[in-house]
Amino acid sequence: MSAHHQAVRAFYRQTDWMFRVFGWIRGSQAMHAGLWQQARSHRAALRSIDETLLATVDLKPGECLLDAGCGAGASANRIAASHQGPVIGITIVPEQAKRARRAGHAQFLCADYAATPLRSGCCDVIWMLESICHAPDKPALLTEIIRLLRPGGRLIVADRFAARSTLTSAERQQLRAWLQPWAMPDLLTADELVALAEHTGLRLRQRDDLTLSAGPSLRFLGHFAQLTLPAALILHALRLQSNLQIAAMRACIAQTRTLNAGLWRYYLLLFEKPAPGNMNTTVSYLG
Repeated sequence: MSAHHQAVRAFYRQTDWMFRVFGWIRGSQAMHAGLWQQARSHRAALRSIDETLLATVDLKPGECLLDAGCGAGASANRIAASHQGPVIGITIVPEQAKRARRAGHAQFLCADYAATPLRSGCCDVIWMLESICHAPDKPALLTEIIRLLRPGGRLIVADRFAARSTLTSAERQQLRAWLQPWAMPDLLTADELVALAEHTGLRLRQRDDLTLSAGPSLRFLGHFAQLTLPAALILHALRLQSNLQIAAMRACIAQTRTLNAGLWRYYLLLFEKPAPGNMNTTVSYLG
């Protein structure tokens, strides 16, 4: 296992308590942001992002959905509870796979989503909700995605992206204060990911800027960390919190600061693996 994979596992193992507290406050164990256009609660906002992605990807009965980087399985299990077709979740963290299986709806594997044991062409939809940010080798990941998707299959991504490729060294240093503790190697711009995906053989179908509607959820982590960091530092002095746990909390604050500074955005991207002879590249842009 690579050093990066070990860092991802360590991050999620040592911050599990933090995400569980977030889940208790928000009324859901989902670890990702929610959308607040119509929502009036964290739970409704978290449900809204799943519904938005499902509507965008147009999941049909009988289709197979792979949640690549599924975390503790909240989205995969919610989809599987009502979807008439297979839903599979993959996480690199064994404890997350174990928790996800308890709901009993989807199937879960502990594996590297860039080198899965799944057969070629088995997936109709690959769902990546705040997980592509952890990939150290995005071309290798996209190559695996192309292998797994059948012709006409879709990849949907919702994640954080650098606001521009011309960030200064000082701005990149601000981002590193957030990214490094969270085991996120870099932030591409949305344009950079689109270029990599299209070079691999995918075609962009839709691109939506969700920063405004996801903002309350994204900032919640920073506000929570700001309030609880003093108590965590006392626990750290008593050796009841690790260095990584403190760094992860500081990173939550850095995430909010860099968002407020306009250094990154939150995008939804929909790609399709074209069927032979179908290379139409029509794109819908919202935001």
